[in-house]
Amino acid sequence: MQLYLVRHAESENNARPIYERVEDPSITAVGRLQAEFLAKWFESLPIDTLISSPVRRALQTTRYIVDLTDSHVHVWADMFEEGGIYRGHGPEATEGGPGLSRTEVLRHVAANVDGCTLDDAVVESGWWGAKLRETPEQADRRARGVRDRLINTFGDNGQTVVAVIHADFKRRLLGYLLDDRVDTIALGYLRNTGVTKLDFDGQHWTLQWFNSVSHLPHRLITANTQS
Repeated sequence: MQLYLVRHAESENNARPIYERVEDPSITAVGRLQAEFLAKWFESLPIDTLISSPVRRALQTTRYIVDLTDSHVHVWADMFEEGGIYRGHGPEATEGGPGLSRTEVLRHVAANVDGCTLDDAVVESGWWGAKLRETPEQADRRARGVRDRLINTFGDNGQTVVAVIHADFKRRLLGYLLDDRVDTIALGYLRNTGVTKLDFDGQHWTLQWFNSVSHLPHRLITANTQS
């Protein structure tokens, strides 16, 4: 398996002060341009499987890839950002929102419902279901589960898999894929639409590159922070 982990395009929360964050923001005008350049980059790469987080900003980013490459998209309900869908900011913000409904997820990520496969957990009442904010311990378990799901689904079959996800969860997942052999904090920023490539031979993961934004013009490089 060749796995491309992609951070979503710039969201409204990325562009705002933290105290103005909202629970499930859209991507910005800059983010839409980033997503266009990202999709053009992926246009030359044969994608066997395209996966998206069920969070709005990831779905909107993925849609650009879907529209340009005509890829079938799979929405994995376990690929969301750490914390899930919650209201407010700071450690005391634990109240959960519903997340997008099944209909809204389909509308955001694909023009044709036949071009999308959703996990059963993506339901009409909202995929998050107003649960409390996810804890770091729960995020750890989820990252291990996603690692195992990737291996069990794709193994060493040589497929090219692209997953559009989130910064904090991407770092946590990389820690489990690489067995902490690489300090992903020391490697630097996780910029919007940054692409990280790994290969899996059935036994071991190899990091080929980290957080490439070579597809973006300099003026569109955003998220110069560690999270």
